[in-house]
Amino acid sequence: MNNVISYLLTSSPWVAYRTRVDLLDQSEDHPEVQKIREEMLGHPQIHGLINSLSHGLEMVLNSHKNAGHPLHVMAFLADIGCRMGDERIDDLIYQILEHQSSQGPFQVLMNIPQHFGGSGEDEWAWALCDAPLVLYSLMKFGLKNNERVQKGIDFLVNLIRENGWPCAVSPELGRFHGPGRKEDPCP
Repeated sequence: MNNVISYLLTSSPWVAYRTRVDLLDQSEDHPEVQKIREEMLGHPQIHGLINSLSHGLEMVLNSHKNAGHPLHVMAFLADIGCRMGDERIDDLIYQILEHQSSQGPFQVLMNIPQHFGGSGEDEWAWALCDAPLVLYSLMKFGLKNNERVQKGIDFLVNLIRENGWPCAVSPELGRFHGPGRKEDPCP
């Protein structure tokens, strides 16, 4: 196991950071953790990902599998340890918080074609396939006790049925729903 840990500690700064925090249980106050975290945040690849989020979630979501969509980039940055207070992360959080639906989930820019039941226009909306990822990222960024984040979580928790979660979307998306029958759980 020591060879694996040694390899991880000499890998990318984000891998070394998570190794120190998650596998070695080193505190965020540990000098080596602070040093590698700073290296991670200054790394050109991480800096590039953070810069790619300068417009928040304004890229139209037209495929949930698009790993380059800001929704997934944001979750990756949250997973590696970016958080509130880091360069540009606060701006991203502010932009997300601006788009909370009246129901509670945070919205992303979507365009659902008319033949799928949508308007065919770009609009801010949420879908159950993406709303948990936005909430997850906000929680990992340090907002798990935020009242607005809790409102979104409570709404999603209350959607659960005996067979799982339904395909649920915000009212803006009209008749749109994912694959399967209405009574089927969300895949």
